[in-house]
Amino acid sequence: MTPWQKVHAKFGLSAAGLAKVLGRHRSKISRALADDKGLINGRDQELILDAARREGVSIAAEDLTPGR
Repeated sequence: MTPWQKVHAKFGLSAAGLAKVLGRHRSKISRALADDKGLINGRDQELILDAARREGVSIAAEDLTPGR
């Protein structure tokens, strides 16, 4: 599972819903979810952590990095 896929699963939203919560375009999220590596850049990490705090979603460092 890629970092974007882990974050997507944690939020439990559609790609469009996640894009709305993050303030990003849906196509950016869809491409990131479909990418083989699905790495998350620094700006998106900040947006994810801010959104997670607002939405009450628990995001750990392991969710933002490649691996298990």
